[in-house]
Amino acid sequence: MIYVLKSLLALAIFALAYRIILFNEGNFHIRRLYLLISVSLAMILPLSTLRFPMVEYNFPSVVLDEVIVYSNGIRLIRETSTFPVAKTIKLVYFIIACLLIFRVLLNSLLVIIKAAKNIPEYNKEVKLFVLSDKNISYSFFRNIFIGQTADSDEQERILAHEKVHALQMHSIDVLYMEILSGIFWFNPLVWWYRKEIKNVHEYLADQGALESGFSRKQYQITLLEHLIGSASLSITNNFNYSLIKNRIAMMNKEKSGRKNTWKVLLLIPLSLLIVLAFACTQKNSLTGANVETENDIVNTAYFEAEQMPVFPGGIEALKQFIAKNITYPQEALSKGVSGKVFVQFVVDKTGKIVTSTDDFVALDKDKKETSVIGAVTVIGYKAAENSSTENTEQYVDLLKKEAVRVVSNLPAFEQPGIQNGSPVAVVFTIPINFALQ
Repeated sequence: MIYVLKSLLALAIFALAYRIILFNEGNFHIRRLYLLISVSLAMILPLSTLRFPMVEYNFPSVVLDEVIVYSNGIRLIRETSTFPVAKTIKLVYFIIACLLIFRVLLNSLLVIIKAAKNIPEYNKEVKLFVLSDKNISYSFFRNIFIGQTADSDEQERILAHEKVHALQMHSIDVLYMEILSGIFWFNPLVWWYRKEIKNVHEYLADQGALESGFSRKQYQITLLEHLIGSASLSITNNFNYSLIKNRIAMMNKEKSGRKNTWKVLLLIPLSLLIVLAFACTQKNSLTGANVETENDIVNTAYFEAEQMPVFPGGIEALKQFIAKNITYPQEALSKGVSGKVFVQFVVDKTGKIVTSTDDFVALDKDKKETSVIGAVTVIGYKAAENSSTENTEQYVDLLKKEAVRVVSNLPAFEQPGIQNGSPVAVVFTIPINFALQ
């Protein structure tokens, strides 16, 4: 999720710079280069490991259902939703991504099959296939497909346009963006990049066709005549691609030459800005303690292991044990102090419960995102409105001590966590809510 947000931010910065500085640029080669490099950087830069540590309270471990202790002695377990939201989202993403990428592969195969079934009429720099459909014209790598037209001059103008697509290898850009759109189908800016790169391809092809000596007026008439009635595959570059008004405007625009090539260098400061932004917002997930050196840490624990620890009777028995043994501290109750306590504990390599977790460093299952574990955190505590309590903190400490006491008395787990075939320590978090009636 963090990677997705970072890539979206990077794309937004690059796209904004493009829209302000390069959108009306007459050198279409510069625009093509910028779009291709910037979309690639937006996918790579979020992987940067540069970071500035910031303290944050979070609970990346397995969070058990909340145990509620009421002032009248009633104890409840508030069950969290068992619907596998994360897995469902991943499954939906995977299905859509596979379908979109399959479409790219299928369309590529259809073009290859069409080329294999027809004999090219012209085979010098490109392969030309003349099809029976009048208004079809598109290219795929060095293969150009043109519909039969009554006017041979018109066919030459279309051929000149498609040759630019073929010789400048625009199909590589198209396939690259189609695959990116499939992988990042949920990112609207990727689709915008896909469309804009296709637009720039058309500007380049129009420009190249006019430079070959055709009349601008006759070429634009041909473009208008072939605007209607064309159906082509998304992976091809086709002559009658839309945005006709912009294409004609770009044909009449003065070419800027190489004098504005420096604009591509904007990618350097923009990339540095993005890397620094990611570094400043990168959380180090510390829970109130600092790691000075790796050598100071002796024990490691995982937030999630390949095989999670097994409690006697299951996790439900663990929650029932806490619910039965927890009591509302009388002094805190008399002062009307309530609060929710999050207790983090470690099930060590032998299955024993460890609540003194200061000497542990927790890792995810890929040994990334190192952070120090905090034993207990309290959020949302308060005193009753009619209470005369001046120092609420001392009564909150009673809530914390009671929560830790019960967790410390948990029986040992039958089986520790297993990672790569070896026993490992695993971190758990359980919320205990001390609530007034």
